[in-house]
Amino acid sequence: MAAVLLLVGCTQSDRSEIVTWTDEHGRACTGVAVIDSEDNDREVNSIDCDYPPEGRTPGRTTSTPLPRK
Repeated sequence: MAAVLLLVGCTQSDRSEIVTWTDEHGRACTGVAVIDSEDNDREVNSIDCDYPPEGRTPGRTTSTPLPRK
């Protein structure tokens, strides 16, 4: 039992990043990507997309780690 607890304590935790991108409609989008530590799968949550102000274009796609508390 102690060995099982030790192994569980050594697993790497998932991490989250703030990601931005431009969708197929030209909207600037922001979301939170949760990255699974075991297989690097990404799940994006809290997606918010808006059209840029008239005369402006969205910036480049980015990915930034969430700030630590």
